[in-house]
Amino acid sequence: MNKLPLEPFLHRANNGLYINCKDLNRLVEIRGQDLFRPHKLTFFCIHLFLEGMGTYCLDSTSIRVAPRQVLIVSKNQVEQYCEPLNYQSEVLMFTEDFFCIDELHFQFFYNTNLFKLSDHLQSIDISKEYEELVLLFDLIKRELGKEFYPKQQYILNNYLFSALLILENAIDQSTIQQLNISHEKLIVSNFKSLVNKKIDKSITVKMYASELKLSVRSIEYAFKKTDNMTPYAWISDRMVMEIKRLLLYKDLHINEISYKLGFKEANHLTVFFKNKTGVTPLQFRNRFNDNSI
Repeated sequence: MNKLPLEPFLHRANNGLYINCKDLNRLVEIRGQDLFRPHKLTFFCIHLFLEGMGTYCLDSTSIRVAPRQVLIVSKNQVEQYCEPLNYQSEVLMFTEDFFCIDELHFQFFYNTNLFKLSDHLQSIDISKEYEELVLLFDLIKRELGKEFYPKQQYILNNYLFSALLILENAIDQSTIQQLNISHEKLIVSNFKSLVNKKIDKSITVKMYASELKLSVRSIEYAFKKTDNMTPYAWISDRMVMEIKRLLLYKDLHINEISYKLGFKEANHLTVFFKNKTGVTPLQFRNRFNDNSI
């Protein structure tokens, strides 16, 4: 069986930030027929449906879309637009790296019910919040239209966080109760939450499992079933994200970051980071400061 094509992140021409917002018609102009074939996302999406009715396919399931609704789509889900496009929508795209700039954002990201809704292919009725969300999407598009400047990422992050908080508040309790979170998803959620609080290279999966009073095997099984990856791989990805966050948003020397994250030596962190990203921590920081990533 052929692998599904991966949908690349669509950057703005004037910056390399991992956030973008496009109206659906413009998105189709840029991506063409690729959007009408199944493809796997490498980022997160918020679809804000404005006018008209239509069908959108997510994880091989057809979903009827209607005005004043929002659909959250998670990374690694498979989407496909369906013709004819008799509706108008705005599509906000972002990555986990872009959003999770501090502990508050990390905890929200891993504990929110929004991405659990995407697993259940459920849209959100935003009739009461519609005007606020339209305004926030418009503010994001206007900000993205400006020339890049150092503080722009913080402004865009604040707009995105505001939109996610509004959407979280729009989910009614009856919907949450219908989510039926599986035992495996609960294990993975608790594991990720613990790692986020205590991310340290010296802490093993076995140590985290012991604190959660679980076996390593049960955690490995839960990750395989829910995320199709191992807890070791997830921790590795999470560590890379934390190093990036500290490089970009904290004025810390590599030695300080190494000590903070539990690496025995600074060069161990450098080797780890380069193996995962292809660049050294200093190259990553310098490229970002030069607005070339």
